[in-house]
Amino acid sequence: MPSYLVVGAARGIGFEFVNQLSAVPGNQVTGLIRSQATASALNDLAAERSNIHVIEADIFSPDSLREAVTKVEKVSNGALDVLIHNAYSAGTEVMFLSANQFTGKETELHQELTETIKANVIGPMLTINAFLPLIRKGAEKKLIYITTGAADVDMTRVSRLTGQIGYSASKAAGNMVMAKYAGDLAESGIKTLSIAPGWVETPATEGLTQNPEVFEYLVNAFKRVDPNVKGMITAEQSIKAMLEVIDKLDAEGSGAFVSHHGNKKWVD
Repeated sequence: MPSYLVVGAARGIGFEFVNQLSAVPGNQVTGLIRSQATASALNDLAAERSNIHVIEADIFSPDSLREAVTKVEKVSNGALDVLIHNAYSAGTEVMFLSANQFTGKETELHQELTETIKANVIGPMLTINAFLPLIRKGAEKKLIYITTGAADVDMTRVSRLTGQIGYSASKAAGNMVMAKYAGDLAESGIKTLSIAPGWVETPATEGLTQNPEVFEYLVNAFKRVDPNVKGMITAEQSIKAMLEVIDKLDAEGSGAFVSHHGNKKWVD
């Protein structure tokens, strides 16, 4: 009976991971959330499916994580096969400023980088380290980090997307951390993967699609990377594709940074 932990499961991509994984009767799926206040849809789904467990935790608190590990251990028969870390921060209110626009805004720059590095690098490391004992006991032994194509240097260089410096840089750092884990844990059979979901329609991206100017700007940027870009994909499409890639992850591919297609095709 495979066991999964989805960190950041309340909505969007994390919720859809729980939805699709729990649709397989033999799977045990735990959704780790920051607050019950934003998890009504997840709790409704858990009420319908007995193989879903919802646990609240602060991933920046070692004590809270220890409590969460104890709870997950009980519902997953003492082991975890796959940990999917989806919790993240896209940045602060100045996230769309370009590098030179931070001139004279040193305080804002510090806050932007501190927020994103904390959420996208430190948080995942604290969470992974806390749950490693359960992963070691699992059969699949997979650590999955949900990242972004915006963390790819060539994607950024060609698209000329200049904003979200904190998000892009911190996710790039997160990818490196996962590669470090791959080397560190290789002998124990644990595999890691940084995987980008694509350009996905979620509650977090609603503001982009509702603003015609921003949407056109992004489409044009992505078309510099791939002239055949059509637009956004649904969370259902993204997670289905990512799960296929995750299922195929082996020791040879451990530590890689790939798209939902398993390659470097970041947008559809």
